[in-house]
Amino acid sequence: MAEDSMPDLSRPQMFLFGCVLKSDKKEHKVEVDDDEADHQLSLKAVCLGAEAEDKFHTVEIEGVTYNGKMTKIPLAVLKPSILPSLSLGGFEVTPPVSFRLQSGTGPVYISGQHFVILFWLFLHSLQKKLKMDSDEDEDDEDDDNSFLNNLNYKQNGSPGKKDDKAGKPQSQVQVKGKDKTGAGPSGKPPTKPSISEIRSRLATAAKEGKPFPKTEQKFENYAKSAFKISDKQVSTIV
Repeated sequence: MAEDSMPDLSRPQMFLFGCVLKSDKKEHKVEVDDDEADHQLSLKAVCLGAEAEDKFHTVEIEGVTYNGKMTKIPLAVLKPSILPSLSLGGFEVTPPVSFRLQSGTGPVYISGQHFVILFWLFLHSLQKKLKMDSDEDEDDEDDDNSFLNNLNYKQNGSPGKKDDKAGKPQSQVQVKGKDKTGAGPSGKPPTKPSISEIRSRLATAAKEGKPFPKTEQKFENYAKSAFKISDKQVSTIV
């Protein structure tokens, strides 16, 4: 038999169930003698045959209650002109069970499904499912721990690495050629050029064609800013 055609025995096996009750066979018993499997009947419908007389047909069922006692209850009351069929909607009973035609001559048809569950396969399937659920829970727990570790890593930084910002002296950047006192590279304050030096520089700049302020006021401001001289010294240059 091909592998894909083999039934999955870890799931309940379903079979058709049906019986007929009539005048010469008013009772049908379902008995099982199987210690390795659990049997269940799921009743779907009960109906009258086309040749049934227009009389009431009463069908009863006898089965075991939860305390182990046998009991009888009406299952359906049918009449061709009023109610020829009735849906039982998957009414489940556990064998042993008996169906009887209490009134009428039938035929009355009862149909449904017969479920068979093998105990050892059911236990094996249950153990496998529990193991899979346990593995999934462990995977979920690992994912949660990984998420928390990543969250702590982002909030607190790399584990084992201390924050070296605190206590680390800030390096001071010193501008080359200048200090707080305005001293030059030699450490001495720069000397201001003399009036003659200023005139010489201005003459050289004029020969090179460098532009100068056109108004006297702007020229005075330019000289004071460029050569760091006072108003009195500017007047001697002009």
